[in-house]
Amino acid sequence: MLPFWFQFMVGVVGAVMSDSESKSDREKDLKERWKVLDSEELLKLGYFRIRKDRCELPDGRIMPAYYVVEFNNWVQMLSITSNKQMILVEQYRHATGESYLELPGGSSEPQNGEDEATSALRELEEETGYTGKVEFLCLHEPNPALQSNQVQVYLATGCEKVHEQQLDPYEDINVLLKPVPEVYKMAEAGIFKHSLFLATLMLARPKLIELGLL
Repeated sequence: MLPFWFQFMVGVVGAVMSDSESKSDREKDLKERWKVLDSEELLKLGYFRIRKDRCELPDGRIMPAYYVVEFNNWVQMLSITSNKQMILVEQYRHATGESYLELPGGSSEPQNGEDEATSALRELEEETGYTGKVEFLCLHEPNPALQSNQVQVYLATGCEKVHEQQLDPYEDINVLLKPVPEVYKMAEAGIFKHSLFLATLMLARPKLIELGLL
């Protein structure tokens, strides 16, 4: 008869392997796309659309109604001035009734022939009056349970102010310049509440370290 400890170890390894296999199976299933059987537009306004999908899941179950909110991709510009200050904007957000410190940004406008990089630079120049050398930085998805869009983030370096703000009729924006390390200390202290800004700060950290800004 095999020693007890050997039988025990074989049992543990077998259980772990079995659990690993079942997890692998579940992960494989979860990566399969749902099949959209039909889709109905419920509402279309200037900057978003709501649709209802009826879907077939990979195992054959039918989801009778799944609601999706469609926006254009959003853009953010993480902007660094020539003297290594990060450009922040302060805006009032009516949905929560509070003001937020965040990055310059807004909605892309593919209907006007803009790609996301052009939209991000336009937002930076309109909201702050600054411009700089632009490169792609990262992307994230703001709410994949309900929304289909992405946040595409660009990095502008060597930024200089070239004109005054060119705000939309109902925009009120304050511009603040902060040293990059101070921005991260403020984030760690819980001063920032805008989740898209916080996500971008996390994803941008390696690049900012590479540039010697952190």
